Amino acid sequence: MKTLDYTHAREGADNGKQFHLTRMDAFSADQWARHCLQAAIRGGARVGADMAQSGMAGLASLGIEIFGFMDEADLDRALERLMRCVSLRPDPSNPSLSRPVLASDFEEPETLGMVRSEVFKLHVGFLLAAAHLLFPVVAALLSEPAQSPSAA
Repeated sequence: MKTLDYTHAREGADNGKQFHLTRMDAFSADQWARHCLQAAIRGGARVGADMAQSGMAGLASLGIEIFGFMDEADLDRALERLMRCVSLRPDPSNPSLSRPVLASDFEEPETLGMVRSEVFKLHVGFLLAAAHLLFPVVAALLSEPAQSPSAA
């Protein structure tokens, strides 16, 4: 699985903390994404049926904003699943040592948000990169907000 190391560089109590992010396997990621999309639809997001069934590709096109449509229970489950992909490297001098993150590992809410954003990007970034390489028109649609017919 693809991995990414993230060191929190912002000033504050969490400065310098190191996190190791690991992408879910394709099956789990697709299932997680479809569940996120369905939860967002239940919360009022306007998502087409094709996109709702398209798993990670659909989630990638909508971005992290999709979480804003979910009710609290669905959001908590989605974020908890995403955070299972994050481990903490408690000793910077020993990067091979890591453990699952705990709530107490985050002293500042901003750090938690940034780690969530990074692990989300890890999961959807490869889809956006592939879209840019293989399907320039699709990539353009995913990268830019849709314009209403009156704005064209």
